Amino acid sequence: MRNESVAILDVRSYEVTFFLGSKGVNDTFVFSGSHTEKYDGFSKDGFLSVESFRRAVVSAVTSVRQNFEGVIGEIYVGVPSAFLSVATKGHTLSFPKKRKISAQDVDALYESGLNGLLANGVCVRRSDMYLTLGDNRKYFEAKDIYGVPTTLLQGALCYYFVEDEFYDLATGLLNDLDFENVRFLPTTLAQSLYLLPAKKREGYAFLLDMGFLTTSISVVYGNGVVREETFNGGIASVLVSLMERFNIDYELAEEILRSANVSGGGVPKELKWTSEREEKTFFVQAINDTIKCALDDLCEQIENFFEKHYRDKYATVFATNPIGVTGEGVSKIAGVVEHISKRLNRLTEVIVPDLPYYDKPDFSSKIALLNMATSDVKKRGLIQRLFKLGGTK
Repeated sequence: MRNESVAILDVRSYEVTFFLGSKGVNDTFVFSGSHTEKYDGFSKDGFLSVESFRRAVVSAVTSVRQNFEGVIGEIYVGVPSAFLSVATKGHTLSFPKKRKISAQDVDALYESGLNGLLANGVCVRRSDMYLTLGDNRKYFEAKDIYGVPTTLLQGALCYYFVEDEFYDLATGLLNDLDFENVRFLPTTLAQSLYLLPAKKREGYAFLLDMGFLTTSISVVYGNGVVREETFNGGIASVLVSLMERFNIDYELAEEILRSANVSGGGVPKELKWTSEREEKTFFVQAINDTIKCALDDLCEQIENFFEKHYRDKYATVFATNPIGVTGEGVSKIAGVVEHISKRLNRLTEVIVPDLPYYDKPDFSSKIALLNMATSDVKKRGLIQRLFKLGGTK
């Protein structure tokens, strides 16, 4: 492709976006084509309609290709957490005598760790929370241990497995669209590494990705996702609550949500909201209560997640570290982050790409995937050049 662009399919819970992008100057990114299509979406149990997903992908890819001169042979697919499982493992490699650690040794650590791991799906990526050399010091960058002599290499490792159904569906569909190479990227891992500062990830960090039909919570440590879970709930659950409470259609519920704000306290009981056509009026307090109630259902699931998996840590380090919140829900539901903070009694902060124009939560997954994909392409190119020069020692 021209200008070293990469092709990416960003799969969200209610829409898919196919786009071409490349790395620009000063850590910026350049888009050379993009198209978004809505589809029936997915829940935590899978696609609501596989055929709807197929049509959306074909339409998005075809639209971009019509205005692109060249051949696109490779594509990166962002895998939502609903179709992904994470397996963690502490693993050790011992050497008969001291040797200087190389990149091949780190690869061997990952490979031997994977061999003894029982998990369902296809392993598409691996990362580490941290590495050690048996001295209890944590290294968060593999390059920091290259060349260091040791007899012991240890790692807290993370492996990412894509469900067979998603893997086979995406691979077959994209092969049919003439993509020879289909590569998969865990979306929440890409977001965590791009949006959460490295220093913050040297302890437990948290990512809450609020989408249209689903929301995911990820616990991050170092360069790995330790645990994550997907919940049914997001923008759609709030819209449905408004439709049921006020007996209105979808369009009017969207209009109400666009003008609502649940960040503050109470409002005057007599204050009313009037639709743009002045056909419907509702009390603002009733609107806010309905939205908050729908969000509370989601907050309860998040609270249960922490209580179930991190009961002992929840009241200590977990409670003091803020939850980074991103995704479409942040921009579509005004005040949602403040409400989640109050409901969970936890610090929260909105995290977005630090880029002009793209500094919005809606762009978080796209920019994060583009960042990971371009980094992978650069790394592969470097490895290929090294091998052409005779390999590495």
